Amino acid sequence: MPSPDPASRTFTENARRAQIITAAITTVNEIGYHRASLSEIAARAGVAKSAIVYYFGARERLLLSVVDQVFTHLDQEVAQVTLAETEPVAQLTAYLRAYLDHVGSHRAEVTAGIEIVVAHRTEDGTPLYLTGTEEDSRLVRDILTSGMDAGVFRQMPLPVAVSIVEAVLDVGVTEVQRDRAVDLNPFIDETVAFILQGLLVERRDA
Repeated sequence: MPSPDPASRTFTENARRAQIITAAITTVNEIGYHRASLSEIAARAGVAKSAIVYYFGARERLLLSVVDQVFTHLDQEVAQVTLAETEPVAQLTAYLRAYLDHVGSHRAEVTAGIEIVVAHRTEDGTPLYLTGTEEDSRLVRDILTSGMDAGVFRQMPLPVAVSIVEAVLDVGVTEVQRDRAVDLNPFIDETVAFILQGLLVERRDA
């Protein structure tokens, strides 16, 4: 059996897992989450179904590995860009642009990840997209908190502010799901302007 510890996997193990995950992303995008069987994924990966079972154990673990890889990559890239800034407004601007830039440059991965998150249910029947925690939104929560504390963002309940930002970003993801070739650049500019207009404290001259 392959090592469960990513740090202990061989180059061959990592390459084979990456090949299978890429095939799973392709399969979900082509025929949907519910029809993405191990057989369909194996055919697109060019491997035997037993190879997928060997590396991932079951269809559910494979598809959850897709989710983990897609959104870990997104979070890491967004955090790297955002934390290069120090002021709340600059951080939020960087966060919004980095998020949608990543969506635009990883369209296949993100659309497949979103479909799995929406369609998959946990053992107790809870939709996967409802299992998120505050830690999942920690970065944007910290930015908004800092901005409110500094007096540059309007005071409002933090969960409301976080939900608004995430909901507006979700529209960009939906546009890519609707049309994989859509030009996101105008949408990115308007998203940043729209969110900042809603959050920034209006400055009045004395």
